[in-house]
Amino acid sequence: MALFAMCFFIFPVICPAQQPQSSSNENDQTCTIAGTVLSANTGVPLKKAHVVLRRRGEEPNKHPLTATTDASGHFSIGKIPADRYDLVIGRANYLEMQYGQDQPDKPGAILSLAPGQKITDLLFRLHRTAVITGRVLDEDGDPVREAEVVAGARTMVRGKPKIDFGERASTNDLGEYRVADLAPGRYLIVANPPRGMWNPSEQGDDYVPTYYPRTTDSVRASTIEVKSGDEITGIDLVLASKLPTRTYQIHGRVLNSLTEDVGAHIVVMLYPRGNRDVDLASDDKQAITDMKTGAFEIKDVAPGQYVAVAISFGEGRRHGAMQNVDVIASDVDAVSLVLTRGIDIPVRVALEGKSAASADIIVSLIPSEDEGNINFAGGRRGVQQSDRSFVLKDVDDGSYSLNISSPCRECYLKSARGNGVDLLERGVQVASGEAPSPISLVYSSNSGTLTGAVTNKDDLPAPGALVVLVPESSSRQKPESYKTSTTDQYGHFEIRGVPPGHYQAFAWEKDDEDSYGDPDFRKPFESMAESFDIAGNEQKSVQLKMIVVADSAN
Repeated sequence: MALFAMCFFIFPVICPAQQPQSSSNENDQTCTIAGTVLSANTGVPLKKAHVVLRRRGEEPNKHPLTATTDASGHFSIGKIPADRYDLVIGRANYLEMQYGQDQPDKPGAILSLAPGQKITDLLFRLHRTAVITGRVLDEDGDPVREAEVVAGARTMVRGKPKIDFGERASTNDLGEYRVADLAPGRYLIVANPPRGMWNPSEQGDDYVPTYYPRTTDSVRASTIEVKSGDEITGIDLVLASKLPTRTYQIHGRVLNSLTEDVGAHIVVMLYPRGNRDVDLASDDKQAITDMKTGAFEIKDVAPGQYVAVAISFGEGRRHGAMQNVDVIASDVDAVSLVLTRGIDIPVRVALEGKSAASADIIVSLIPSEDEGNINFAGGRRGVQQSDRSFVLKDVDDGSYSLNISSPCRECYLKSARGNGVDLLERGVQVASGEAPSPISLVYSSNSGTLTGAVTNKDDLPAPGALVVLVPESSSRQKPESYKTSTTDQYGHFEIRGVPPGHYQAFAWEKDDEDSYGDPDFRKPFESMAESFDIAGNEQKSVQLKMIVVADSAN
């Protein structure tokens, strides 16, 4: 889980030492950064903090420049090519932080280095993670062994509350648990009975997931406020017994046509259809199919609408099958799930522009995150053919989005069509072994570049502001289609690879996709956005004011 922390920076606007310096050797145009890492809780220097400097936009598998702090908390990295960088500091038992991050919910700033620049006074203050401990007991006060305890932070998604579960731990023979590595915030604590396909337990069959202090309803659960470095003890949970409500059974069979996975473990899981306010795996009913017949039975299912998902765990590629199941007032029989190899989808890519023509591209399908879609088989990476076309192999039923990646920063996926359907807007739908085929893509480097600066309410540079470009097209409903960047220490930003079109540019103080991706949330702030048109191969500049939501709402 990505963790963030408060930190204190001295930015160039008040620290002349960070301004570009002339190199004593005109031939030496590389840069140097150095600084100190301290504990924000005690003020003492932190040894063994890991410093990672990665070129902005660089592929994750590229080797970054790194350093480790010494006993005095000092680090130094030299011979850095002038460019724009992301700088991240991490250490065990402390919250990871980025350069320019002064609050946990704000983005870090880009570190811009000019030729020959030397910055030697960086200061990072890392905050310790928090810990919550306690015991899990049954109704008789006896310890529950191997129960899973999970900490869930309350978040907002499209204006609706959601519990975002992250750190977790299991109880020992005394029923004790210790959930560590928590960032500051407010948490719900839930204990799950020791049950599941990999950890069967008779004890868990009589109980249901229970929130602190003793409720099965997340709305009624008590929240625990956690601050940096806290170790909160005595958060004991008593598992609630199953309610005597009428439940039903689901019976069915999985037909496995995968010859390479004969004898594989096949698991069937049941998930509620639609948006789930609580994303907790142990809430899901599941069963292991009979190895010979493929039969399965899921017990204790409450009335509702579900998706039954079968997944094969063999030595070959993982495959899945799905079917909607409605439980009304009786058992459900004859559910049939068919595991197949999937289908092969040919893809042809037309390259437009000089940079695109020389780009080494990767074509892939990514499972959609649309409401109600569940795809456990994962995405598919295209296999390149001798004629430079691709084949997406063994694609299971599901909903996907297309993606092309390459080192080309100016390139973007201009169009995607199959069977006359615009796949950029509708995505790739695979059902009953049928899908748009073949798929034709246009990958272009004839994009625009947007540069500019962001200032705060005092007209001073705003380092670490999040700049978001929202397109005018219908894809404005999809936050993944937005272009984003953060400002550097001077408040400057650059966004390359902007598809031609009309946009609104926002500069947010906080990095919160769930808020800025919501059209209703953005609407009151549209007067603070800058609207602009950009054409292919055009460079445009805008000046933005940073939006501070709390101040704007008052």
